[in-house]
Amino acid sequence: MKAETLLKVENMTVRFAVKRGRGFGKNAHLHAVDDVSFTVKCGETLAIVGESGSGKTTTALAVARLVNSYKGKVLLGDTDLLALGDEDLRQARARVQFIFQDPYSSLNPRLRASDIVREPMDSLGDMSEAEKSERVDFLFNAVGLRPEQQRLFPHQFSGGQRQRIGIARALATQPELIICDEPVSALDVAVQAQILNLLRKLQKDFGLTYLFISHDLGVVQHMCDSIAVMYMGKIVEHGSRLDIFNAPQHPYTRALLSAVPSVDKARRAQTKRILIPGDPPDPVNLPAGCRFANRCPVVQDICRRDEPELRNGVACHFPNAEL
Repeated sequence: MKAETLLKVENMTVRFAVKRGRGFGKNAHLHAVDDVSFTVKCGETLAIVGESGSGKTTTALAVARLVNSYKGKVLLGDTDLLALGDEDLRQARARVQFIFQDPYSSLNPRLRASDIVREPMDSLGDMSEAEKSERVDFLFNAVGLRPEQQRLFPHQFSGGQRQRIGIARALATQPELIICDEPVSALDVAVQAQILNLLRKLQKDFGLTYLFISHDLGVVQHMCDSIAVMYMGKIVEHGSRLDIFNAPQHPYTRALLSAVPSVDKARRAQTKRILIPGDPPDPVNLPAGCRFANRCPVVQDICRRDEPELRNGVACHFPNAEL
C-alpha cells in the first residue's frame, strides 16, 4: 500500500531584497529558495542536504511560515499553509512544529523546563490545566528526562538534555509534521547518536513525519527515507536514500558523498575523493545555465547556457558522467 502524502511543496520561492549601490541604488533580490518542489509521505523522513548557503534552512522556515514565501504552495494534507490568515495559521501551527539547531539559544532561560514544554499547549491548544500537566509528565518520560527535572531552568541541563526539552516541546501539540533543523549539529558525537536514536524511536511510537535539515550525510544516512540535495536554492537531486547513497547521479552529490568518512576499509579504498574547486556564484547575480557550472568537473557549453530541469530525480545535463 502506498503511503499517503502529508506534505506537498509546489514551486516555492523565497527571495530577499538586497540593496545594490549607495543611496538610491536599485534593489535586487536574492533567491534563497528558487522554485522548489517536493513531497513527504506520512510516517517517513525527507532529508534536505547541502552546504551552508544552499537554502535548506530557509526552505524549512518557509514551510513552517517562519519566513515569508514569494510564491508557491505548501500543502499540509489539503491545507495550503501559505494561504492561511492569522487565526487559521495559528490553529494550523499545532500541526507543524520545529526542533531548532541550537539547544542553548532556543529555550527561554527564564522559564522552568516544564513551562517550556507547556508553552505550545497554552498558546495553541484548548486543554485543561490537569490535561496539560499530565501531558508534560508524559513527554518528559517519552524523551528520557526525569520528573524532578521539570522544575529546573535550561542552564541546569547539558546540551543533549536541552535538546530533549526542545523535542518534548515540539511534541506538545501532537503535531503531524516535525521540522528538524540540524538538530544534532551543536552536540558532541556521542550525544548526537542518542538524540538521533530518540528521534527514530519517537517517530515509530507516535507515527511522526519528519522534514530533516542537515549538512551531514553521515547523520542523514541513518535517519531518512528519501533525500533532496540543494545547491544555490535549487534541488539538484532527489531520490530514495538507497538510490542517493548507492548510485548518485549529480556531480555535486557525488562530491558530497565522497567526503563522508567511513570505518569500512574496503569502502574507503573504493571511494575516490572528489574535490569541488572555486566558490559558489553570487546569489544576487546568478549566471545563466546551471548554477554549479563554474565548479563542475564535467561542465560543457550547454551547462553555461541552459539551466537543467529536474528530470528522473536529477537536474544535470550529463548525469553519471565520468569524474
